[in-house]
Amino acid sequence: MMLSIGAAAVLALALPVRSGPTESTVLSSFPAPASASYDYVVVGGGTAGLTIAARLAASGSSVAVVEAGGFYETDSSTISTVPGYAFSNPVLAPVEFFPPFPLLDWELVSQAQTGAANRKVHYAAGKTLGGGSAINTMAYHRATKRTHLRWADVAGHLSYTWDNMLPFFLKSAKLTPPDWLKRATPNATFTYDPTVFCTGLPICGPLQVSYAKWVDPTNTWFSVALEAIGMAQNLLGFNSGSLSGGAYTTETISPDAIRSSSESSYLAWALQNTQLKVYNRTLASKILFTSGKATGVSVSTGGAGYALTVAKEVILSAGTFHSPQLLMVSGIGPQAKLQSLDIPVISNLPGVGQNLQDPIFFSVQSGVKTPSLASELADPARQSTIQQQYDSSDAGPLSSAGGYIAFEKLPAASRQAFSPRTASLLAGLPADVPEIEYLAGSFAGTGNGVTTVGDLSAAVLNPFSRGSVTISSASITDAPVIDMGWLTDPADAEVAVAAFKRLRQAWAAPAISSVKVGPEIRPGLAVQSDADILVWIRENAIQIWHASATNAMGTNATAGAVVDWRAKVFGVSGLRVVDASILPFALPGHPQATIYALAEKIAQSILTGS
Repeated sequence: MMLSIGAAAVLALALPVRSGPTESTVLSSFPAPASASYDYVVVGGGTAGLTIAARLAASGSSVAVVEAGGFYETDSSTISTVPGYAFSNPVLAPVEFFPPFPLLDWELVSQAQTGAANRKVHYAAGKTLGGGSAINTMAYHRATKRTHLRWADVAGHLSYTWDNMLPFFLKSAKLTPPDWLKRATPNATFTYDPTVFCTGLPICGPLQVSYAKWVDPTNTWFSVALEAIGMAQNLLGFNSGSLSGGAYTTETISPDAIRSSSESSYLAWALQNTQLKVYNRTLASKILFTSGKATGVSVSTGGAGYALTVAKEVILSAGTFHSPQLLMVSGIGPQAKLQSLDIPVISNLPGVGQNLQDPIFFSVQSGVKTPSLASELADPARQSTIQQQYDSSDAGPLSSAGGYIAFEKLPAASRQAFSPRTASLLAGLPADVPEIEYLAGSFAGTGNGVTTVGDLSAAVLNPFSRGSVTISSASITDAPVIDMGWLTDPADAEVAVAAFKRLRQAWAAPAISSVKVGPEIRPGLAVQSDADILVWIRENAIQIWHASATNAMGTNATAGAVVDWRAKVFGVSGLRVVDASILPFALPGHPQATIYALAEKIAQSILTGS
């Protein structure tokens, strides 16, 4: 599902902001920029950072959050708050030259990708309270049971098995059941498993999870096409430890159809119920150490530098790219690299910034004669009605961020061209881990009967390619050096070509022939051979914004692990990392739900000493 940067984003800028927490309403929680001491300082107010900060503050501990950004509700108007704009958000533009949004995005650009036509790509990363949860496309689902068993094996601790992690999934979020009246669309009914969600207050967590109140008609036809080639509807949904077949997704949307982020949920709750302090628009430049123990963080607000010291721990939650960067400029990382930049080595950890795993995706597009989210939002005659639906009943196209996704292990016919090495690598994955995710999306139509440009995408979920994050100087103000490593392992190339062919099989399904209009639009039927398909993928694949594992969890620092099962950094004390960078490997599908649960788990570990 490719992004459409256009009319919807322009419209979003003009609409009123729907309320969320702002500094003006909780001034006492925003201390003056001056040196201070706390029990805990959390660096990074993103998905994990605000979750763990809220839980620690609720225990009565003194806690400060350091966040370089501000509040997305005021910094980006409705681009981030209204679900219907999630896929047209210009902040996510995955191209080297992109519209700047410095109040919301770190504006990172990768190195030229040698496996992807030497392209440089803008990699959006939330520079705002809420972090990635403030700019993502809101899909919420969990990994598979055997993924968690593999995690437990790598981490060396059974607390990461499915059964042991499920309580933290339950603790983090509250599910609002589907509103069937507002979802009333043919072929859009489904079943799900309510037993794996918290549904009753007050024990539920503050994060809001729900199903879209409006169903994209084009997506209902994609569900038919995917089922026709073997992906039957998953009757339990994607939150019970199984990722197989197709389902309508749960999304981080509140009952009143507003994005639910870590800022609008955990932070909003903490600002009203705890003494949590927030240093927003404040940059952390270095972790401070005394005799190998983290004792605080050097920060600056508006150019004025000062220190926040800790009585207990520093918790680093700056994300997949900035957490390894901050570790390295603070003296934790590959010794040779640190010494080359005259950075005193606190802990020689060769794995810092290594092991970057970044799933990619690409799409095949054809014209259809069905309305869609994109065509509705692009129609000037519909905009007032759409806005009224949203304002008066929290419904209509603006209330929905997505819809239907599907997962599979590639069928036998798709595997025939795999090399023995690729077949062996795939066989090494857990039996219930899917290899491909299929995502449905759309663009506004092009005329001549094409109401919608249907966009069916495939994501390669388990990349064998590895990238890295490193630094070019000892200064945190110099952007991290990012190499995603896309398609540098030939196994990924073979899997991508097979997935591309599955997209074409779905488009060719007789079950959807009645809504198709004209020939394939993108890449077009001139692209036929495996070689041509691979060239096209290298030139067009983009990230799905799920980069992870740059401070991987494990048991052996010499072998590349950076943190242990409790998220404690090897070789020092008083320092943990809690964000997607500590995942030991790329999770299948969308990691947001797992990051919330992980933060809940580590918060409990800290508070109980376990």
